[in-house]
Amino acid sequence: MKENPAAFVLFSCILTFLIGMFAMLDYPLWSFPVTVVMSCLIFYMYQNSTRVLRQHQVTEPKQDAIKQEIQETYNTKITYQVVKGLLNILPSPYILIDRNGRLTFINAEAKSIVPDSQIGSHISNVFRSPVFLSAVENAIHKDKEKTLSFEIETPQFRQLKAHIFFISSSKIPNSFNDIFIQFTDESTHIRSEKVRTDFVANASHELRTPLTSIMGYIETLQGHAKKDVKMQRVFLDLMNKQAGKMERLISDLMSLSRLEIDELKPISSTCSVKDIIEELVNSLKPLSIDNNVSLSFKIPKNLSSLLGDPSQLRQLFSNLIENAIKYSGKKSKVNIYISKEKHKDMFGVVVEDNGHGIAPEHLSRLTERFYRANSNTEIEKEGTGLGLSIVKHILIRHRGKLQIDSKLGKGSKFIAWLPKMKKTS
Repeated sequence: MKENPAAFVLFSCILTFLIGMFAMLDYPLWSFPVTVVMSCLIFYMYQNSTRVLRQHQVTEPKQDAIKQEIQETYNTKITYQVVKGLLNILPSPYILIDRNGRLTFINAEAKSIVPDSQIGSHISNVFRSPVFLSAVENAIHKDKEKTLSFEIETPQFRQLKAHIFFISSSKIPNSFNDIFIQFTDESTHIRSEKVRTDFVANASHELRTPLTSIMGYIETLQGHAKKDVKMQRVFLDLMNKQAGKMERLISDLMSLSRLEIDELKPISSTCSVKDIIEELVNSLKPLSIDNNVSLSFKIPKNLSSLLGDPSQLRQLFSNLIENAIKYSGKKSKVNIYISKEKHKDMFGVVVEDNGHGIAPEHLSRLTERFYRANSNTEIEKEGTGLGLSIVKHILIRHRGKLQIDSKLGKGSKFIAWLPKMKKTS
């Protein structure tokens, strides 16, 4: 009643008028209480309807605010979809994170850098660099943009440059509030410089010995062996061997340099490991006969193809098989087969021999450039010392790995682990 005093006064006047009418006129006694009850009921319904009307009038501004908020949310969603679409077609790697540091978006270019990243993962689970994570924290809590360089070790070593920025502020409500991170992969440039420097250093060091020998033979031929036909034949044969060694060395150095530069390039072709190994075994049979080595392979016909560079995989298995033939010793056996070990999403091609074996202290260094387990033997002097280094870099590009098991007097086992091709649904 207190909410609507005018209606209360009007109702009181009407009720007083009715009482007077019943007092002056001759109506039945039951009609008066019935009239009063009906009047009270009508008045209550009137009061309730006016209250609902006032509540409706009060909530209209709230409804307008809700409509505005819904529209802003919709606009934000549309903006987010547009931004994602644009970032997907840009050639640079981009990720977006929310103000809790969790990934909300990652484009294809960035996915190639961190293939195991998942939407919803915290940024610290994707990148382990303290310098980078500190810059992300400053962007989240202090809205600080930052450009910095940092390194990652997995899945491959990379030198990255990150630009952390945003297009809105945490102080502005209902806005597109994600933090943008753009990456630039500087690995190729740095790798190219390193490869160039290493190539010059390695080439000058390794070529010096055969070149010095050739110059010595030439000097001898020009001197006291000038008219000695028998000595000329001997020295010319030695010069030919040294020149061949230089040629193989230069070829391997160039191959290794190309591999290191192309290490991060994606592979789009497919090939059959069985076909490659079968072709190599047939072509290397003359070498195995010359070294008195038994060579056999057993690769299942149903072995599926894999995503790989055929020429590089041919070089990989050629190096492993040739090494086994040359270094296992006469009358040894070289077997090639698929490993029975279970390895998640990978299969292993085994090149096994029952030859001399390799001492344990050498195993961890076999893939280093120019490292030789025993440089005193004549047969190992004929090699360039780059074969297993080339194998390692080919496997890195194919996201595989090399496993070496060996015991002195019991032979060696080299396993090239390669990823299985993912089945498409």
